[in-house]
Amino acid sequence: MSNDRLLAIVSKMYYIDKVKQNEIAKRFNISSMMVSRILKEAETCGIVNFHVKMPWQVDMDLSTTMRKKYGLEDSYVFEIPEDNELSLRLGSYMADYFTQILPKKNAIVGLSWGNTISKFMQALPYMQVENCSLVQLTGSFASVNSMLSSTDVINGASKKLDGHIYVLNAPLYAASKYMRDNLLSDPVNKLIMQMAEKSDINIIGVSDLSVHASTFKSGVITPEDYDELQSLKSIGDLAGTFLDSGGNPLKWSKSNLNTGVPLQRISNAHYVICVAGEMRKAEILKKICGKKYFNVLLTTKELAKELV
Repeated sequence: MSNDRLLAIVSKMYYIDKVKQNEIAKRFNISSMMVSRILKEAETCGIVNFHVKMPWQVDMDLSTTMRKKYGLEDSYVFEIPEDNELSLRLGSYMADYFTQILPKKNAIVGLSWGNTISKFMQALPYMQVENCSLVQLTGSFASVNSMLSSTDVINGASKKLDGHIYVLNAPLYAASKYMRDNLLSDPVNKLIMQMAEKSDINIIGVSDLSVHASTFKSGVITPEDYDELQSLKSIGDLAGTFLDSGGNPLKWSKSNLNTGVPLQRISNAHYVICVAGEMRKAEILKKICGKKYFNVLLTTKELAKELV
């Protein structure tokens, strides 16, 4: 009836996270009777045996601690070392998780950009999802690496999910507020703003304020911008929105030039997944995990230990 990953995810929600069966049914768009059958099958095949046997290397205790500490609906803490393969492994685990929560019909998925999100897209299997819509959450920029920018990610994902794409026809930052307002008055861009708010799943990435960030390397964030952000004590950005030391959207010279979907709209989606694994992101995650920008966090054991 169901594969091992679905059995494990539903079992974790019920037995570990103490989510009621009717709430699980709503999240997966199935009946409460179906949830009961899934739990029974999980017991029968040995996935549930006084603990949830996850198909990944997951620290269940730390995952639960993270979820409770920051008020998240779900959290997965993977036992992955921080090395050159970190983004590849984390992206692969994320692809597995995503395929279990993705509605099989009429799904709306919003996508940001980033190295791990790019690896997630590449790890996605080819799936037949009836009437799937893919929404670009941030403006475009020329990426320094292949398949890294939001446009690259959404085009790659559309091939895997056979979905309709809604490309935000705008650069990450417009040249002026007048130009930004004109760009966002475009009918497709206005539709994207509406769709992102009611997405089934929005996937976003987080970056610390660093010269190693893809936006800095590509020239979207200039050295002058970087100096300004540093002087304002920015801790980095979430889905292209730079944040102040308290984790709130920062007012700076390009605040009103950002063409992306505002965080407030992104956060209204059913599932808002943030993925981050590098230790250098600990500071910004400490400030934003409890802000309700996202309700699902996929991270690594070392980073989670720093957060708790």
